[in-house]
Amino acid sequence: MEQTDGDFSASGDAVAYPASSFQGFDTPSNTTLDLYFDGVLSSDGGGDNDKITLTVTQNKHKDLMDKIVREINNGGGDNFIVVADDSNSVYLDSDITACAISVTAAS
Repeated sequence: MEQTDGDFSASGDAVAYPASSFQGFDTPSNTTLDLYFDGVLSSDGGGDNDKITLTVTQNKHKDLMDKIVREINNGGGDNFIVVADDSNSVYLDSDITACAISVTAAS
């Protein structure tokens, strides 16, 4: 996933996770969907999670969760699943419109 600025100079501008690190979803509002992954920078295995916040079409959470889980289970078309790439406006589904990345710093 890659967020809007297109500048890869800081940690968390773009991230890739193995499917096995996916922890689940949360729906904090009717236009956001949070995805949680094992922390990519967490050094102690202490359960810190990274959060990806997707901006989504109102009330399309269930459809998007279904689509993301299907892609994970299918392994993606080329073994790499792009859920959100803001810089290139590439999204897994047209109901995803933006992405924000929150990477947990190493302990």
